Amino acid sequence: MPTKRKPQFDLLEYIQKKVWVDFDNAGQTPVAFSFGGEAHSITQLLGRFRTSEEHPPNAFLVRVQSEAVYFLYFHYYDLNRYRFLHEGYWVLCFRILCDHELMALYREDRKMLLNMNLKRVVDFHGHLCPDLVIGGKLCEYVQKLTSEKGALVGGLSIITENTTSALDAIQILLGATVGNQRLLVMDFGKHHYTLLTQSTAANFNFRLKPQHYGDEARFSELEHKMINDQVLLEDVVEFQKLLDGRVLKILAMAPEALFDVEGTQKGQRPVETASVYLTCDQCGHQMLQSRKIDYHGKIYCIPCFQRISRNCHHYSLH
Repeated sequence: MPTKRKPQFDLLEYIQKKVWVDFDNAGQTPVAFSFGGEAHSITQLLGRFRTSEEHPPNAFLVRVQSEAVYFLYFHYYDLNRYRFLHEGYWVLCFRILCDHELMALYREDRKMLLNMNLKRVVDFHGHLCPDLVIGGKLCEYVQKLTSEKGALVGGLSIITENTTSALDAIQILLGATVGNQRLLVMDFGKHHYTLLTQSTAANFNFRLKPQHYGDEARFSELEHKMINDQVLLEDVVEFQKLLDGRVLKILAMAPEALFDVEGTQKGQRPVETASVYLTCDQCGHQMLQSRKIDYHGKIYCIPCFQRISRNCHHYSLH
């Protein structure tokens, strides 16, 4: 099948062998396959694709119990010669090389993987993506502005206005986490960050500058196809190429070129407190005292208050 770019042979171990696959017809996913005299149980389905517009999804990117990632597909026989669409065989196409293999083989071409801070973040998050790099660049900028004699000042708190992958970089590199209550998340969908320190003179607002990549229309088109399960394998390759381009562009930028920064007055820093629980008068479940709602002499948890208040914006887990 043709693709829009040549395969990167340095990133893959090509196999191209017929294999036996245990396929779950109800879930329409492979659950195991045999290769090299060994059975491989599939622990995670990473993606499903079509190799042709005439076929249903028949190609799968999977992770097995050893954490290796493989790509396999069902090869259909010539429909002009065979009556049934399901006739064919499975092919194990390739294995994606893991980070330590890439680092050992291609140190000069993949210097970003040798940046140990970035490597820590990627290991924690699971993959490298543009938002994760943006978070790493933010942390680099914070360290430049707040470090004392080369050491990062303690007690940093961050208010973030998004829930993107950037938050994982913040938690790993700055030590401000949701759990220690020094990372406050207000999801407005913006790469805006407020840095609060113990020093009044070292508080800053960071705002991501508008980014233009020149491929926005095609990027949105491919993203829409992926969300709606209409993607072909060559679409995935092209989409990954666009992501790679964005990652490389952001990595090459200085933090000062990526963010607008201005000083801000000292705000209320999040403080880690002991958990105190109260009981909701409506459902009887316990809730954090900091999340209770007082209403007409009773206390409510947020879901119960949403059900009794017509003026409240409703959220639901069900």
